[in-house]
Amino acid sequence: MNRFNVRQIEAFRAVITLGSMTKAAESLGISQPAVSRLMLDFQEAVGFKLFRKSRGGAEPTEDARRLFVLVDKFFVGLEEMNQEVHAIRSLASGTVTIAAQGPYDNGLIPEVVALFRKRYPDIAIRLESQPQDRIAEWVASRRADIGIVSLPISSAAVTVRELVKMPALCVLPAGHPLAEKAAIRAEDLADESFVSFPRGAPFRFETDILFERKGIDRRMLTEATTHESVCNLVAAGLGVSIVSPYSPHLRRNPRLEFRPFTPAMPISLGMICSEDSLSVAAQAFHDFVLSRTDAYKAALERAAS
Repeated sequence: MNRFNVRQIEAFRAVITLGSMTKAAESLGISQPAVSRLMLDFQEAVGFKLFRKSRGGAEPTEDARRLFVLVDKFFVGLEEMNQEVHAIRSLASGTVTIAAQGPYDNGLIPEVVALFRKRYPDIAIRLESQPQDRIAEWVASRRADIGIVSLPISSAAVTVRELVKMPALCVLPAGHPLAEKAAIRAEDLADESFVSFPRGAPFRFETDILFERKGIDRRMLTEATTHESVCNLVAAGLGVSIVSPYSPHLRRNPRLEFRPFTPAMPISLGMICSEDSLSVAAQAFHDFVLSRTDAYKAALERAAS
C-alpha cells in the first residue's frame, strides 16, 4: 500500500461530506480536476474503490463510508489538538507543580499562587511539601517544575535564582519580658530556654556557631524540624528561638512576638528550576515570581518593622 497524505484525506472528507467533487473543490479553494486527481491518488494508496459514478455525482462505496468514520475522527482530533495548542499558548490551560519547604508552602507560596491565579485563572497548581534536600532532586527529575528553597543549595542539575535575602527574626512567646525590646541581641538570650532545629540542619549549625563564638549558653531542651513547628512550641511557652522571616502567616499568631535579631543572620530564599525545559505555564509562574520579588520583600520588611 502506497502512502497517502493529509491533503488527500482532507479532499476525501470534503467530497463525502458535501456529496460532490465540484462542491468539495469550491470548499477547498482548488479546481475540480485537482480534487479528482487527489481522489484517484488516495484510492490507489488505500487499494480499494472509494466512489462509483451516479447521477448525483460521486457516490461513496461502503468501504469508503467505513473509512470516512475514521477520517472524521482524525479531523476532530486535529481540531481538538489545535484548540489545546491555542489554550497552552494563551495560558488558558496547563499545570505547574511547585515543591517547597514547610515555611514556604504554608506562608509565602499560597499568597503568590493566589496572585498568580488572578492573572491566569485556568492554570492548575500542584503544591508539594518536601524537605530541603529532596526539592532539588524533584526538580532535576521533572517531578516538580519549580522549587522554593533556602540557599545555598548544591545541585549542578538545576538553575538557582536568589529571590530575596533577609535577616532571621527572634520569636518570643507573647508577654515575654524580652518583647519590650525593639531588637533582641544574642546576649539577651543567655540562659534562655531555646527551641532549636535538629543537629545537622544548616540553620542549626549557623545558629550554634554564632552563640559559641560569643560564649553564650542557652538551655537546649526542645527541638523541632520546621520553622512552623518551632514557632508553635514557642507559642506554647517552651522557650524562644530564631526563625525564618519568610512565614508571614506565623506573624498573625497572637501568641507570638517577633523582633529583629542581632547580629544579623541573613537567610536567602531561592527559586530553582530547569529553565531550558519549563512548560509555557511553568515559565509564566517562574517569571511571575521574579516580578513579585521586590513587592514581597517590601511587605516582609513592613511586617518585621
